[in-house]
Amino acid sequence: MVGTNEIVLEAQGLGLQLRQGHSLLRVVDDVSFTIRQGEFYGLIGESGSGKTMIARAIMRLLPQTRLVISGSLTLTGHSIAKAPEAEMQALRGKSVSMIFQEPMTSLNPIMTVEQQIDEAMAVHGSESATARKEKIARLLSEVRFDDPARVASLYPHELSGGMRQRVMIAIALANDPLLLIADEPTTALDVTIQQEIMEILARLRESHRLAVLFISHDLALVNRYADRIGVLYGGVLMEQGSTAQVIGAPAHPYTSALLSCMPRARVGGQRQVGIEGSVPRIDNWFTGCRFAPRCSRSDAACTAQPISLAPMSETRSVRCLYPMT
Repeated sequence: MVGTNEIVLEAQGLGLQLRQGHSLLRVVDDVSFTIRQGEFYGLIGESGSGKTMIARAIMRLLPQTRLVISGSLTLTGHSIAKAPEAEMQALRGKSVSMIFQEPMTSLNPIMTVEQQIDEAMAVHGSESATARKEKIARLLSEVRFDDPARVASLYPHELSGGMRQRVMIAIALANDPLLLIADEPTTALDVTIQQEIMEILARLRESHRLAVLFISHDLALVNRYADRIGVLYGGVLMEQGSTAQVIGAPAHPYTSALLSCMPRARVGGQRQVGIEGSVPRIDNWFTGCRFAPRCSRSDAACTAQPISLAPMSETRSVRCLYPMT
């Protein structure tokens, strides 16, 4: 689905710093992207790249005393980088919702499914209890429960992992948000259930005209569902463009290396070597391209000075002195 022209989320020069004692550790640098209504944007990268910190910054899940946000971060027209907590409480759930990797840690073990969805609606809405009950049944049906009434009466421990994740999606949609953040929502599930969850997200994106920020390390999964992709590494965007552009002809050596690790890229059943080395620690960032120590194309110029995310076309940009296309 192609999104409308309405921008739901916009980050411009986003920087994130974690406060540790008297020190500030940079975890994200100069990240810029937009997500429009109805658009599925995939943010990919290895663990430690800063993906989840960006999600937490959008939701403002960490206090400003702990996470310092610089640059511009706008959600449905509201500047949220330094918005007061009261304003964020009004936006969470209503304008933006989030589903997490492990729903069991997000669900209340002593409340039924119905109570938890109802609680999410009651915080923002003025609907009657009867109207909320009817909407709960509708939401549970939308996430493919055949018997919504029975599921509504269950507790989290009575649900499978896939069922819990579908309940989390229902909770996230309870107040009809414009943006849904999905942070590795299928990682803890088996392949069959992964596919089911992704199909539900894709269908809800269409029916609710949702903007989706899908965070993953799985490039193959993102390839099947995303309209556009941002490739994050060491806290910076290395490449950004349409899925067809990024997957079909990667411009950054890091994106190319990620693609070579995809199962479909194996030749003769042989396992790929992968990417040697690891993502640089946030306390060991350096000037220049952070992928340079792992890149076969790098030279002295790659670490001599900061490298900007430069446009290759109207729809594509790359942070590389020697792009591959």
